[in-house]
Amino acid sequence: MKSIWVGVSVLILVFCVSGAASADPSTSWVGTWATSPTGLPTESRTGTYVYPAKRAFTGTVRYRVRVSLAGQAIRLALSNEYGDKPLEVSAASVGVAAIDLDAVPGSIRSATFNGQRGIRIPAGAPVLTDPITMPIKDGSDLIVSIYVSRPTWLVTCTADYPLLNQTAIASKDETLEVKAPAGHCLGTLRPLVSRVDVLADSHAKVLVTLGDSITDGSVDATTGERGWPGALARRVRDNHIAVVNAGIGGNRLLDSMSIAGNSALARLEQDVFSVPGLTHIAVLEGINDIGLSGKGGMLGDSPQVRSEDLIAAYTQIIARAHERGVKVVCATITPFEGIAYPGYYSDEKELVRERFNEWVRTAEQCDGKVDFDRVLRADDHPRRLRADVDSGDHLHPNSKGHREMAESFDIHLLD
Repeated sequence: MKSIWVGVSVLILVFCVSGAASADPSTSWVGTWATSPTGLPTESRTGTYVYPAKRAFTGTVRYRVRVSLAGQAIRLALSNEYGDKPLEVSAASVGVAAIDLDAVPGSIRSATFNGQRGIRIPAGAPVLTDPITMPIKDGSDLIVSIYVSRPTWLVTCTADYPLLNQTAIASKDETLEVKAPAGHCLGTLRPLVSRVDVLADSHAKVLVTLGDSITDGSVDATTGERGWPGALARRVRDNHIAVVNAGIGGNRLLDSMSIAGNSALARLEQDVFSVPGLTHIAVLEGINDIGLSGKGGMLGDSPQVRSEDLIAAYTQIIARAHERGVKVVCATITPFEGIAYPGYYSDEKELVRERFNEWVRTAEQCDGKVDFDRVLRADDHPRRLRADVDSGDHLHPNSKGHREMAESFDIHLLD
């Protein structure tokens, strides 16, 4: 398949064609799934943290994703926003998921870009596919496959990056295959598909959850839900509300690192305000700013972050959202005493968390509040997660904890 050079005029056509499908005033494009992109590590390690190994790859990467809301058509957003060279996509497809990474026979549809099968995505850019006529139900799982015809970087699996819900098939275009061929323990740190939009009822609302790994979550093997945003998406479907997960493991409010994405303040436009139909944001960030700052930490020595710094960041997010008529729900930061990461916890850092949480509970700037700290903390030791909601590392909630977080979220905050 020959490479296709896409100029500015063609990119404009892609967006115009995509918009044409929503001419019916009773429907509009809304975001219904996302995973915020990041870059690859530029070094083998930072401080005490070792990154997964990279290798060049040509072939098909296949993903399983769960959307929030139903629609009569969909479109995909592909991302090369952290890339330093063009990404050659020669084919892409989407189908309804069957078992694991297999698709339901007859459900696969080819994705096109201004009518073409492929596109060359410039470094630093996202692109949208043409609208794909494909009625889907609320909470559907989809299979998205992307064939890259020139080498791009993938990483090998590690305990920290198990690369679940994806597979990589070297050297072949498998985008139209119903059954997922045997792949490798190899994949993209973040999916090349960064968002799925649906053509839905124009009255639908969209909540974007901005956060770190506690929001990003992992897929529950029993329910298929991804973190507390996935559990919340199930709760609010009947209210015509989509939940779009913009969490990134390791992300911070104030500092950027390639593998963990730009800081929350720096990625607001890209990962949050760009989501079509956006009406609300829920913000749960700051634990990594606290834990990764100070002396002797995982990333080396740095100034200790203050609660005032976190408050200023939340205030900026709120102000920028309000300029767009978007409401912000502020969340308290969850407990982390006992975490084993070197230098991540200290009594001084705990006081920063507690002062910040008290601000959230009283802040008039927030349009709503959710107290995840009180939901998850131990009654007899409030600086720690309750044992029954602790994943085992004393920082991340387990599946039960994520469900309790979702259940504690007052749906009326999204009115």
